[in-house]
Amino acid sequence: MYEIYAYPYGNPDAKLLLYRPNDPQALVLSPKLTREVSKGGSLVFTMTRDHAQYDMLQKLSTVVQVRRDGKEIWRGRVLKHEADFYNRRVVYCEGALSYFNDSSITPFNYKGTLRQFLQHLIDAHNDQVKSKMKCFQLGTVTAALGNLVVQFGDADQYGVGEDYGKVWDILDKLVLKVFGGYFYCGFDAATGYNVLNYCDQAVEAKRQTAQKIEYGRNLLNLSETTDATDLYTRIYPIGNKHTVDTSKWYYKLMWWRDPSKDKHEERWGIMEADAATVAQYLPASGYSYNLEEGWIQNDTAVQKFGIITRIVELDTDSANDTFAAGVQALQQNYAMKTSYVIRAVDLVDAGYDTDRLDFSMYSHIISKPHSVDAVMLCTKLVEPLEKPAQKEFTFGMTRRTLTDRQVANMGTTNLLVESAYTSEKYHQDMLKRLFAASEQAKKDSDEAAKTATNFLEYTPQNGLIVRHDSLPGKQVQILNDGIRVMDGSSMVNIQANAISITDGMGSCSINSGSIIFNGIRNSKIFEWPYQKDSHGNRIGEFTAQTTKIDLSSYSSVMLVYDTHKGGTWFASGGSAGRLTVVLPVNGQTYSYAYPWNTVHWRTVKVSDTGITFGSGNERTSDYKNNVITGVIHLEVPITDGVTKNDEVCRPLELYGFM
Repeated sequence: MYEIYAYPYGNPDAKLLLYRPNDPQALVLSPKLTREVSKGGSLVFTMTRDHAQYDMLQKLSTVVQVRRDGKEIWRGRVLKHEADFYNRRVVYCEGALSYFNDSSITPFNYKGTLRQFLQHLIDAHNDQVKSKMKCFQLGTVTAALGNLVVQFGDADQYGVGEDYGKVWDILDKLVLKVFGGYFYCGFDAATGYNVLNYCDQAVEAKRQTAQKIEYGRNLLNLSETTDATDLYTRIYPIGNKHTVDTSKWYYKLMWWRDPSKDKHEERWGIMEADAATVAQYLPASGYSYNLEEGWIQNDTAVQKFGIITRIVELDTDSANDTFAAGVQALQQNYAMKTSYVIRAVDLVDAGYDTDRLDFSMYSHIISKPHSVDAVMLCTKLVEPLEKPAQKEFTFGMTRRTLTDRQVANMGTTNLLVESAYTSEKYHQDMLKRLFAASEQAKKDSDEAAKTATNFLEYTPQNGLIVRHDSLPGKQVQILNDGIRVMDGSSMVNIQANAISITDGMGSCSINSGSIIFNGIRNSKIFEWPYQKDSHGNRIGEFTAQTTKIDLSSYSSVMLVYDTHKGGTWFASGGSAGRLTVVLPVNGQTYSYAYPWNTVHWRTVKVSDTGITFGSGNERTSDYKNNVITGVIHLEVPITDGVTKNDEVCRPLELYGFM
């Protein structure tokens, strides 16, 4: 049985039920889950206007989870929705791998193992996105890939080629397209982090299912795709630019015939690769090369397919490195790619006690009429959650073609039309079931019960729900584990040991030992500049002024400030350290203070458009010594006053909270 849950801001204590089969309070139309290696995957479903959580799915900040038989199999976030004339919403959710589109890496250089490079990318991503729902940890990395020593750029060049961009672009361009393999995601409930796994195409016995797909038993349909789009048999490797006196490129010399002696920039080729490099990297048989013309060739593939050339740009800075990388690229791209799209009955769904056929798992496919007997990876799985028997499996690694890229760029423009059509297919019989249940309830109830049903609904799964048509969006839900009070996109969830509060800006959980915030914007908004002394301490005044900052999306801010005091007869001056104060964004004027040798303070006003500071103030007091007792009474100074001092209560940094 499949179920779909939502968690506002990833808060595990604010769980919302979206879908459960045969539950009239958790009905969505045509839910379909698509999982695919090296892609985020998607979940698409349609909600009718009377769904209890219709207004609760805030874009980008709501985590959506799919469970099968009580176990999580996929998670992602709400990305978009489209509504038709009848207010039916087609909701589109993207998988966790898409979180890597939310972070970016500026130009960089790196040399080390591929495993450590992935860890660096994850650390940078987590540091930028902050939100736990979008954070990752590194999971399984196949040793053959993870232990590779890789280099991007060098010490003398900054940001070579494609060494910058969104983290996902770097994973795709510099990892998948260079070293092959595939990514798939999981989730670690212990840490609350998503898990990124990176594996090659070698069969892993521990990830092979016991259930086979066999012709005449559980195989329903099979179609084969053989793709030669990216096949090439001869490669012209080209590296980075460098300065030369004489060109070595074959066609340049053939057509121009005048080798220039002036210094100019050219790309590295393999023309000057030495014999030791050729002997080390070129396979002992089946390959040939021509250093003068600058190519490497797979002779076995040429005999089968003919000569098909490609110029491949590589991040290399010598002829030897270009030759080695060229051999590796040729070895990865000389064969056609074969994949199978299969419709099969998962025997677990038929009641058999065996392993499931599952996504990113290996299965043994046997079909003598199709000449197939191979163990292959399930690279894509499409699951109509209402009709598990119609699951569609794709086995085998496929390459991205131009058409695939075009489809990816097109996005989901026609999502509503496609999903609405699928929704209509099942819509009428679902409504018939609901209407039949409603009519039966009316027949079995007396007049008082009919009136009560306008206010009360009860099912064992969803407990007692109290609502009324005249109060749209408002309801109280009483469950075995607590009580939920909902108003539009806001909710209070009361449980025996905790309370969670969710609104359109964030979510938090409160228990006897802690307060956990989900969705807080605790990043630094602004830092005021100061000159610094030789020890790195900030010096100088901060005069009365207004700092223009857009604070319209914050409910409060935290101001970090320090103070500075000049020397006296008995003590030297200096900074007194940092303090913080939380201020509401409401346009009201407040004072914040620093208790040191005397009280220091300054006025402040925080509004949607910025923060306004008054001048710094310092209390001044004179005391007279009691000649009899020798006691100075601090509460009764002879004179008391205030002097302006713009070196006190200086603002340093500003942090914002939702």
